[in-house]
Amino acid sequence: MKVFRNILGNDILHILSNSSFLYFILSVVFSQIASNMMNIILIFLVFFLTSSNLSVSILILTFMIPQIFLSFVGGVIADIRSKKRILMLGNILRAAILVILLINNKSILLVYIISFFISVITQFYVPAESPLIPKLIDKKHLTAANSIFGMALFGSILAGYVMAGPAIAIFGRSSVFILLSILFIIAGYFIYLVPDRLIINNNHAGAKGNLLDGFGLILRKELRSTYNLISNVNGVASSFMLLIFSQIIIVVIATIVPGYAKAILEIPAEDLSLLLFSPAAIGMIVGSFFLGSVWRNKDKSKIMTVGILISGLIFVLFPLNSKIVSRGLFMFINSFLPHLLQFNVLHLTVLISFFAGFANACVFIPSQTILQEKVPEFFRSKIYGLLFALVALFSFFPILISGWVADVFGVGTVLFIMGALILLLGLVRLIKLPAVKIAG
Repeated sequence: MKVFRNILGNDILHILSNSSFLYFILSVVFSQIASNMMNIILIFLVFFLTSSNLSVSILILTFMIPQIFLSFVGGVIADIRSKKRILMLGNILRAAILVILLINNKSILLVYIISFFISVITQFYVPAESPLIPKLIDKKHLTAANSIFGMALFGSILAGYVMAGPAIAIFGRSSVFILLSILFIIAGYFIYLVPDRLIINNNHAGAKGNLLDGFGLILRKELRSTYNLISNVNGVASSFMLLIFSQIIIVVIATIVPGYAKAILEIPAEDLSLLLFSPAAIGMIVGSFFLGSVWRNKDKSKIMTVGILISGLIFVLFPLNSKIVSRGLFMFINSFLPHLLQFNVLHLTVLISFFAGFANACVFIPSQTILQEKVPEFFRSKIYGLLFALVALFSFFPILISGWVADVFGVGTVLFIMGALILLLGLVRLIKLPAVKIAG
């Protein structure tokens, strides 16, 4: 009964009655659906044109390079300019540039160029998004608000990844980019509906006036201040690094999933939307809901450590699916079941993917909540800008290496190594848990 009271009595329904926050969430939903569909469609397109994991790695790098150099710049600008205007322009510009691929999507070079320019736009968009949440919601409701944001984000990932394969089948590899453009335009409309008075920037005096007076000097000063904040405020550094960690895992996985579908599951890459991405996103949604209701008062550090340990175990199990299913226990159970109900490698993949998504939510939501609670308003976009810049920087070589290792030694080797390293990180945190405990 206590669990049901927690679910029914939480802040989620109350927060959704806030029309401004609802418009923001709807903008997130449509933008993320479009963005995640776009990512998967481009990955499938490159793999279709080249049949190479390394080529997919290069595609990911065209998105990462602007992230390394521009994400923090985008964060600085978002902290001193209108976040609403940045989000609106980001959606409109991405909608416009995708139309080019309607005309020509046969050139791998053009796909790389389009990906690069979309990434440039995105580096100004992303740092302005999450920092809006504390401006729309009271601080005491931040955990619930981030759970809603997480459910919207992960639900959009589910929709985007699931829709990517069918959208290609229905619209074709060219016309599907019109659909993506329409979704970005809808996202821009919903952010337009958020009242300006709620999201006026309250920045340190003189920031706007000094913007043109030596931007490089301002950038170095802001970077130094941001580093000092991360280093000196209790709990911010560990949360910051865990958000980087969770994003790097997602990026590396995106690089090798087509090869995983072909080599281990022996299915077309487009079918991976339903078998891998869908259950993972559902797991993220379920995890987000529990974190915003039943577990909203639990220790955030312990939840993050559990999420890391589950993630490591999951990635160790992914390449072993077929071997696990062929063991005696599963064969014994299957001997009593009709053919349609027998447990196979695809069923195990769905189950493992669900827990992978659940684990990701356990890392993402507590980390983001801690940053929003402890970072002052005029630093939030810079924090997220630096976050995404470091994600790209730290992902650069893992992406290249994982694509090459997957081509040479197999996708399973990459997944197993990743799982072992993640488990090691989780065990280190488990041993040092009292030292990394974060209040609230």
